[in-house]
Amino acid sequence: MWHNVVDWLDARTGMRRFPNGRGRRVIPGGPGWIKTTGACLLWMLVVQGVTGLVLLSAYSPSVASAWGSVFFMEQMPAGAFIRGLHYFGTQALIILAAVHVVRLLLTGDFQAPREIVWVTGLLVLPLLMVWAVTGNPLSGTQRGFAQITVESNIAGATPIIGPAVERVLLGGDEVGNLTLTHLNVLHVMLLPLLAGLLGLFHLHQVRRNALSPDALRPAEQAETVPYWPHQSVRDLVMFGIVFAVVASLAWHYGAPLEAPADPNLHHVPRPEWYFLFLFELRRYFPGSAEIIATLIIPGAVLTLLVLMPLFDRLGGRRLRLSLRAGVVVVLCAAWGFLTLSSIARDRQDQAYQASRKHDLALAARALELAQRGIPPEGAGQLLRGDPRTQGPVLFAQYCAGCHTHVDARGTGISSSTPTAPNLAGFASRAWIANVLTAKKFASPEFFGNTAFHGSEMVEAGVTDHLEPDQLRQVIAALSAEAALPYQTGLDTADGEAIRKGIALIQDESNGCINCHKFRDAGELGDAPDLTGYGSRAWIMAFISDPTHARFYRDTNDRMPRFAPDARMPRNNLLDKVQLGLLADWLRGQWYVPATSDGPKKE
Repeated sequence: MWHNVVDWLDARTGMRRFPNGRGRRVIPGGPGWIKTTGACLLWMLVVQGVTGLVLLSAYSPSVASAWGSVFFMEQMPAGAFIRGLHYFGTQALIILAAVHVVRLLLTGDFQAPREIVWVTGLLVLPLLMVWAVTGNPLSGTQRGFAQITVESNIAGATPIIGPAVERVLLGGDEVGNLTLTHLNVLHVMLLPLLAGLLGLFHLHQVRRNALSPDALRPAEQAETVPYWPHQSVRDLVMFGIVFAVVASLAWHYGAPLEAPADPNLHHVPRPEWYFLFLFELRRYFPGSAEIIATLIIPGAVLTLLVLMPLFDRLGGRRLRLSLRAGVVVVLCAAWGFLTLSSIARDRQDQAYQASRKHDLALAARALELAQRGIPPEGAGQLLRGDPRTQGPVLFAQYCAGCHTHVDARGTGISSSTPTAPNLAGFASRAWIANVLTAKKFASPEFFGNTAFHGSEMVEAGVTDHLEPDQLRQVIAALSAEAALPYQTGLDTADGEAIRKGIALIQDESNGCINCHKFRDAGELGDAPDLTGYGSRAWIMAFISDPTHARFYRDTNDRMPRFAPDARMPRNNLLDKVQLGLLADWLRGQWYVPATSDGPKKE
C-alpha cells in the first residue's frame, strides 16, 4: 500500500526526480566546507521567515501597543527564545551574506556564465540590511525610534527621490503610528516579497549554471563528485553549527528590549553595528557633503563589485587573483577601520557612555514596571508615571538651581550654586536630626545659605534642653508624620516613642508650637505647619505655594510658587501629576518588585 501512495504522489509531483536531479549536479574540485556559505544563508532565511511569522501573530503595530505586544511575546512559552532567534538570526544573515560575497570574490565564482548569479547575490546584502533597518523600530523602543529618525533623515538627503523615501519610511513629519504601519508593511510584506523573488531568481540561476556530468568531458568527469550527498551533508552540518550558535545566543541572552519610546526621554542615537561604518564615514563629510558618504561611496563600491566579472577578464591569472584579493582586503580593512573607530570613539565619549548607562537603566526599569501590566495609554506611560524615573528629571529642571540631592555616598544631583537645603533623605530621622542640631542647621548643607541661617532655631538652641532620649522621641514623632515607605517598620516598632515625641512637641514649654502648628496645638505663624510634615500631601502643597499661610506666609526666601493657581492649572509651572511624581521621589515612594531591595511596593 505504501508503494501505491508513493507512486500516486510521484505521478503528480515528480518527487522521485528531485534527489536524482540533485544527484546529477557535480562539484568540480570536490566538496568543501567553504562552499557551505550559500546553503547556510538560504536556511537562515527560512528560520527568519518562520520565526517572523510566529512573532507576527502577537504583534500590534502602533505607538501605544507595539512595546507592550513585544513584552507580551516575551512572556509567552518560548516567546523570548523565538524572538532571540529572530534577533540573532538577523545578525547571522548579514554576516553570512558578507562571508558568501567574500568567498565568491576570492574563488572567482562570478566568472562567466555566472554573472547574473553574482549580481543577484550582491543585491541580497544591501536588501538584508534595509530589511533589518525596517525591523528595528517595530519594537516601539526609544532606541528604535531614534534610529529610524536618523536613518530616514539620511535617506531624505538623497537627491530627487530622498523626500519620497523619507515619507515612505516615516509616514509623516515625525515618528508615529503611520511610521510603524509603513515599516510593518515593508518588513513583513514588501521586502520579504522582493527578497523572495530575488532569491528564487538567484537559485534558478544557480541551478541553471550548476554543472552536470553531461556538460563535462570524459576526462573531467573522473575528477568530480556528486553534490548529493558529499556537499549536501557538509551544508547541513555547517548550518547545524551556525544554528546552534544562534540558538545558544538566543537562549542565554535573548533579544534586548529597550525602554518604550518617549520623545521626552534623552537618548543619543546610534545605528546597529553593521551600519557603524556608514555612521563613522559621515563624520568625514559633514553638512551638504554628507551625500558623498551615504550615497556616492556606497554606490561606487557596489558598482565596482557588480563590474568585477568584467575587470576579472583583464590580464593573466596572477593579476586576476591579486585584483580579487586586493578588493577584499581594501573593503574589509575600510569596513573594519570605520567600525572600530566608531566603537573606540564611543568608548571614550563619557557623555555617550553615561547616556547608554541611563538607557539601560530605563530599559530595566520599564521591564520591572511592566510586570504590573501595561497602562491603557501605552507602554510610554510606564516611565512617564514612574516617580523613580521622572523625579530626578523634574528635580534637575525645577529644583537644582538652589537645592542639591546628594546622599551620604556623594551620589545624586548637585547644584552649581547651592543656596538651599540638601533634600536627600528629606523628612527621614537622619535628616530631621541634622535640622534639629544648631550647627548642622546653620551649615551650607541645610539652611546656612538661606535667610534662616540666624533664626531662632539656631540662636535659641530649641532642643538643647531636651534629654537625648527625648530628642530621639521628637525626631521619631516628626519623621513619622511623613509615613515614609522605607521607615514603615521602624515607625511601627517605635510606636511608644513616637507617642511620647508627639506629646513633647505639643508641650508648650518645649517651644515647638510657639512658632509651628502641630496637629491641634499651636497656630499658623511664620514657620511651617508640622502636621503631616514630609507627607505626600504636605510636600505637594509646599511646592505648590510656599507662601501659603501653612508655610512661610511672610518669610519665604526665594522659593518659587510652582502651582499657586488651582483654578487655572495651565498658569502653573507644575501640574498635579508632576507635583505628585516629585513628592513621591523625594519620599522614596515608588514601585519596587518584592524580591528587590528598596521601598516596598506601592
